[in-house]
Amino acid sequence: MTNITTKDTCDLLQNSAQKILIGIYGLVLVGGSAGAFVMIWKIKNDKKSVTSIAVINLMSVHTIFILTLPFRFSYYALNKWSFSQIFCKIVSAMIHVHMYLSFVFYVIIVVIRMSSFFGGKKSMRFYQPWHSSAVSLAIWALVFLAILPLFFSFYGASKVYNTTECFQFQKEISEGYVKSVNYILIAVVLTTICILLAIEMRIIIKLAAKHTRTLHKRQEFGAQKKTLLILFLMITCFLPYLVYRLFYIQQDKSCYIINEIFLALTTMSCFDGLIFFFTAH
Repeated sequence: MTNITTKDTCDLLQNSAQKILIGIYGLVLVGGSAGAFVMIWKIKNDKKSVTSIAVINLMSVHTIFILTLPFRFSYYALNKWSFSQIFCKIVSAMIHVHMYLSFVFYVIIVVIRMSSFFGGKKSMRFYQPWHSSAVSLAIWALVFLAILPLFFSFYGASKVYNTTECFQFQKEISEGYVKSVNYILIAVVLTTICILLAIEMRIIIKLAAKHTRTLHKRQEFGAQKKTLLILFLMITCFLPYLVYRLFYIQQDKSCYIINEIFLALTTMSCFDGLIFFFTAH
């Protein structure tokens, strides 16, 4: 009964999947572009603050991903991949690179805010401009080296796929080493989110106990509300996909489209620029 229900659900979604995905990515294209422009314009003169550098990197991640969206629109609109399979892998990998790089920079921003609270400092700054460039480059390289080999060495390497299709490398997920990599990445993200959320709850409780009557007027509480907002973005954008991914890599891979929809929802984090801007005002 479960298999029949799953198959029926997949068939129903398959008929409207293109419209759903085009709708999600259309919103991301508009909201992400506007948010990246607004935030980079707002903090362009602050080149030493660690938080500002993290935000600039975050907006750069969104921008690079957004540049791949026209190829996704073309595929979903025409129901045909008109480019090479290598380029398909690049476009496929970029949505994962986007999610994990965004996650890393979210974590950096949250950790900086938490360190400022416990350390009593208003902000952390790089002493030299090249320090920020070196750290940013190291983070980008680390994520790219973790994701791209997975796509070019594993996905599409041992199975035969239709060259007119893209984003469908689900056959390799049955391989043990591919499952292991997925489990490790999911475990790291979920564990990190849980730890950060627990620490943030401790901070909120500590503030509430110390400033019971004036809590909402305290500047520290306002800063922690912004931290909670980032954690909320991480949970709402990334958690549904990662939790479903745990189920997906253990089950029949014929219903890949649900995984694609959950994956598309991770890109809603591109709205963070607009969210940061409006909450700041």
